[in-house]
Amino acid sequence: MEHFGLTLKKSKYSFHINKEEFAPISTKPSLRMFDGLAKRNAYTDSTGTEYRKEWCEEYRKLCLQNYDLNMKYFHSLDKESFNDALNTYLKTNTGFCEVHDLKEYEDVSGYYMMVLDEYKQVYIGKTDNICRRIRQHWTKTKSLDRTLAPMYAVNKSVFSIDFFRALDTTRIYVWKRDLGIQVERDLIASFPGEYQTNRIGGDIETLIGALATRNTRDLNK
Repeated sequence: MEHFGLTLKKSKYSFHINKEEFAPISTKPSLRMFDGLAKRNAYTDSTGTEYRKEWCEEYRKLCLQNYDLNMKYFHSLDKESFNDALNTYLKTNTGFCEVHDLKEYEDVSGYYMMVLDEYKQVYIGKTDNICRRIRQHWTKTKSLDRTLAPMYAVNKSVFSIDFFRALDTTRIYVWKRDLGIQVERDLIASFPGEYQTNRIGGDIETLIGALATRNTRDLNK
């Protein structure tokens, strides 16, 4: 199967997002040891090098609740309003052009926008290899302990682009150019947040910067 000119290979994940594959359990931490998690009895011992399987199972239940809330949120969005926002954005940011064959963007630097029409969401990023970076989004996922951001924020955590799979991306726009200072930041900041699956702002180099620009939602509405 080909998608945007690339051959999709079978892997452990499907080509569309689905609840069964969401937040796969792993007892290996991807985060440093936290006192808060230790108090929740998340680790097998005081070294914090492994999660208890029971904690993983309970935490995954929260992640699945967040999955359901985000799906409900996506379906509540108006498709016409989403397309209006996207068209307005493209008219303002004229450097973007629609892409149909990603092979033409191997080793090409610039800014890219992945559009997920079914979910009325976009993701905006930068890279020195557009083809490779988008393929990475399609083939990776977040670790269990990074599924919710912040952790335990069931009712606020925004979906990561890495939760979606290849066929969820229905349009791609690319601005081929050298990477500049604060360009990504401005591109992300100028797109309406309700239609954006970026978890943090652009050009972030520190944890403080990530926390200051974190994108959250009230999923209880």
